[in-house]
Amino acid sequence: MHAVLLKSQGLTVERPPRTAGALIGGGVVSLALVMAAALLLKATDWPVSFPQFLAYAGAALLLVVAGLFAFWTYACINLRYVLDGEGLAIRWGPVRHYLPINQLRGLTPGRGEQHLHIRGIGWLGYHIGRGYVEEYGDVLFFSTHRTPEDVVYIRAADAVYAVSPQDPPRFIAEVERARKEGTSAERGFVRRDVLAAHPIWADRAAQWLVLAAIGLNLALWGYVFAAYPDLGEQIRIQFPPVGDITEVHSRGELLKVPATATAILATNLLLGLGFQWKERAATYLLLSGAVFFQVLFLVAAVISVANA
Repeated sequence: MHAVLLKSQGLTVERPPRTAGALIGGGVVSLALVMAAALLLKATDWPVSFPQFLAYAGAALLLVVAGLFAFWTYACINLRYVLDGEGLAIRWGPVRHYLPINQLRGLTPGRGEQHLHIRGIGWLGYHIGRGYVEEYGDVLFFSTHRTPEDVVYIRAADAVYAVSPQDPPRFIAEVERARKEGTSAERGFVRRDVLAAHPIWADRAAQWLVLAAIGLNLALWGYVFAAYPDLGEQIRIQFPPVGDITEVHSRGELLKVPATATAILATNLLLGLGFQWKERAATYLLLSGAVFFQVLFLVAAVISVANA
């Protein structure tokens, strides 16, 4: 789709070529969903065992991959550059970079730069992230280019951006005309939606606690599934690790240990992420509690298997 000039609003909306990027992203989503469904259907009839756990874990991982690529593909389709008399906005998914017209230092078309190193999201026809270009140094890429010549470099006051309009010469001419005719008293800014602006993305300690809790929960499920085939029909579960021993009539009761641990994990994560907006100490307490409970339930499972 070519640029659309909304004269009544004084806007020029430029949508870059997105077919290649969207098709590749959509293909990955479809493949991941098909593989996850096949794993789930295949493993459902298996007995409780470590291979079944691996199948379920693999299906869950594929669903996560499908979700990530679905979001990235949506953001690719939604990528656009909006120009008005006040400035240029680059919109990608949950993020909007606004560049006031009086802070633009100039636009330069790509000249066949070799070896564009881009760190971030990227595949053929889709590049989002930080890159390095010898002439400009660090560059923020919001482009769907397939060759370096498709890129237009925008030199702003604080950063250099790489975009990929449908018609680079025309896009450069429109922005240059806006620079001559327009004025702006605004300052540049970056806006993110609620999810993208969540403090967890900048909090390394909280991220490590979340990963540790999830990793321990997966280890708990894997251990229970691996030990399950060798258990007798009747087992005794000791929980907490110090306390009464409860007689049970079915080894299936052991599966309630990781299930309960998962429920507690989900609750702690939701509460912790909610509190992080205003009370970071409460977040650390809840996430540390999530880690502690996963360890506690893992110890309980080990003792129950040992006493079976």
